[in-house]
Amino acid sequence: MKDSVVRGCLLQLLYEHRREGLLPFGQAEQAVRPPAGINGRDWLRAVAQLSEYRLIDWTPLEDESGMGLLSGFAKINDFGVKVLEAGVEPPITVSIDQSQRPAVSKREQTSRERRNQQQAITEALEKVITAINEADVSEREKNAAKSLLRKLLGSKAAARVLGAGAQSLARKYFTE
Repeated sequence: MKDSVVRGCLLQLLYEHRREGLLPFGQAEQAVRPPAGINGRDWLRAVAQLSEYRLIDWTPLEDESGMGLLSGFAKINDFGVKVLEAGVEPPITVSIDQSQRPAVSKREQTSRERRNQQQAITEALEKVITAINEADVSEREKNAAKSLLRKLLGSKAAARVLGAGAQSLARKYFTE
C-alpha cells in the first residue's frame, strides 16, 4: 500500500478518536494496531512522518528493549484537523478517501470564516490604534483620532461586524 494512503488512514483514525486524547502506538500497551492490509512497520513509519511534518502530536516512550522499537502516544493536532476538515494542503502527501473526509456543515464553515474575518479586522484596528499612539502629531490630534475610533467601536455596525471584539477593543484601549 502506498505510504500516502497509510498516512491518510492513520490521520483519519486519529481524527475520529480526537476526543479520546492520546492513543498508544508501537510496543505500548493496548497499542492501536494497523488496519487489515497495512504492514505494522508502514503504520509506525506513517506515525513518524505525520509527527515530523507536525500533523500530529507525538509523545515517544523510551525503548527499553534496546532494539530501536518505536512506541509512544499520538493525537491529531489543529493542523491535522485543518487538513481533513478544511482541505489545507499538508507538507507531505496524505491520501484521504473523499467519502471518509469529515463533513463540515455550511453553517460551521460560515461561522469559522466569520470568526477569521473578525480576528483580521480586530488585528487591523489594533495596528491603527498603535499607529495613532506612535504618530508624530500633537496629543490633541491623537485624541481626536482616538475619539473617532471610540465612536466607531461603540456603533451598532461595529458590534455587528466584530461582535464582542468591538467592546473588547474599546475596553482595552479607551477605558480610562
